[in-house]
Amino acid sequence: MYRIQIIILLFISGCVHAQTVQFTAEAAPNVLEVGEQFTLTYSSNQAYEEFTPPEIHDFDLLGGPMEGHSQNFSSVNGKVTTSSSYQYSYFYRATKEGKFTIPSATLKFKNKIYKSNVVNIEVVKGSQQRPSHSQNVSDQVQDNGSSGINPDDLFVRLVLDKKQVFIGEQILATVKIFTKLRLAGINYSFKGPDYTGFFIDPIETPALRTLQREAQGGDIYYTGVVRRVMLIPQKAGDITIQPFDVDVAVERTSVFDLDVPARLLSKPVKISVKSLPENAPVTFKGAVGKFSIASSLNNTNIKANEPLTYKLTIRGTGNLKLINEIVVNVPDEMEIYDPVINTRFDNALTGSKTFEYMIVPKTAGSFNLPAVAFTFFDVESGQYKTIQTQSYQIHVAKGENDSVFDASSPVNKEDVKLLSRDIQYIKTNSVRLSRKDSFFGCTPLFYFACLMVIFLFVLFLLMRKRLIRQQSDVAGLRLRKADKYARKRLKSCEALLKQGNDSAFYEEMLGAFWDYLSHKLNIPVSALSKESAGIALKNRNINQELIDQLFDVTNICEMARYGHGGGVEKQQLYRNAIAVITLLHQKLR
Repeated sequence: MYRIQIIILLFISGCVHAQTVQFTAEAAPNVLEVGEQFTLTYSSNQAYEEFTPPEIHDFDLLGGPMEGHSQNFSSVNGKVTTSSSYQYSYFYRATKEGKFTIPSATLKFKNKIYKSNVVNIEVVKGSQQRPSHSQNVSDQVQDNGSSGINPDDLFVRLVLDKKQVFIGEQILATVKIFTKLRLAGINYSFKGPDYTGFFIDPIETPALRTLQREAQGGDIYYTGVVRRVMLIPQKAGDITIQPFDVDVAVERTSVFDLDVPARLLSKPVKISVKSLPENAPVTFKGAVGKFSIASSLNNTNIKANEPLTYKLTIRGTGNLKLINEIVVNVPDEMEIYDPVINTRFDNALTGSKTFEYMIVPKTAGSFNLPAVAFTFFDVESGQYKTIQTQSYQIHVAKGENDSVFDASSPVNKEDVKLLSRDIQYIKTNSVRLSRKDSFFGCTPLFYFACLMVIFLFVLFLLMRKRLIRQQSDVAGLRLRKADKYARKRLKSCEALLKQGNDSAFYEEMLGAFWDYLSHKLNIPVSALSKESAGIALKNRNINQELIDQLFDVTNICEMARYGHGGGVEKQQLYRNAIAVITLLHQKLR
């Protein structure tokens, strides 16, 4: 056992050392007020040989370093995976407001030096009595509408990543809630904003579950993104996005209070849209952003009438979804078909768009597939830029059974175009011919099929009429179902008998009898009693002896059920019940 443990530890150690070094730094929280504390943690997935923290003078060191180590070991389908984490933690207090950058720390592992990421800290002065995120709403209310909530403690904004753009340039619009209070819920079905004048591309946004700290106007709020959308302006000028409202509910900390409803109203947002410069190249089709282009051809040596796959991929940041046309020129001896277009996004702003063309050469010879030019407007430089793909030399051999002229023959291009459009190849495979006037509609089989369709339709109408009549006969329906219900419940009685569950057995037996009589005699269960059942059975010409046998079974069941079944032979009782219901079934048809 000791050897096995040693082997496992050595294996784990080998797996750990085989990993790449990951060294990161994180501050929590990274937005705070003067006087607040934060934790600075450096984490590595390797047991470093030497750790050197950066020099930090902008904050007061309260404690640290505190070292920690954790390791996870898992095995899934025989595949062993391990993960380790080594931490150095420091505790600081913010002493002055401003935005600060904590430099990278370094660690040494196998004689190599690794650096962590830098950490950005924002410190604000904050209010003198900033309400706690968990403080009772009643301690913060002001006389400001029906909700009584201070609008500085809870509001909604439409946040744009830019407010001065060109026509066709992307704008990331985010509906964000700022709060110092605890939210109980948000109505995500709110309407708006109204983005008139923009092409709108909604971005999938998960439901708000956690809030992030963020500085706003010299104070700290808990913020969350409710909705995101990509906007592309379609006209020049100043465009104002009008205010919209969002309904939320604020938690009360007291168990005796209800959540406070509040309607948040945003502020209007103004966007300045500039026109694109004039004299755009002819290859410009409306692409705005920053892009690259690449091309690929699946083959350069083929036979006539065999298809080629030509792909163009536009990648970058910009209005990819509005790029729907790329001019591809091919030689007259080739035919090009409309492309299959696929768009993929790496994130909200960056992605790629692929145009896949099928090109079919109609004649043999050597042809040049020219480079494709693509022009976009670069918003950073404010200029049009044209990029292009490489060109391809395609060699087309004469195809099998190819009757089209070779490209080297003295036939002009116009003739080739006419041949490829007008001449149809002679079919060489066997063709099945039919005799004149041999249409199926003139055969006896056709008339027989018509008669069968009419017959089946009439039969369907008769059966449907009969079914409707049966369903409308409630009493008859109950009578037909009575035997089915009785058999089902007696089977249940037999199962309970075998299980030895006496109480449930007697209860199910009574239920079987009373349900059977209710259906057979068409008497509601609520109005059914021994007296009413006895009178109804006599009116149906059931002799008194059979009625007595019926009530003997029910009396025994009731006595056994409420008197704990002392001295009752359950097997015999079950057989008697079946005999009574069988006789009743024969006489009550």
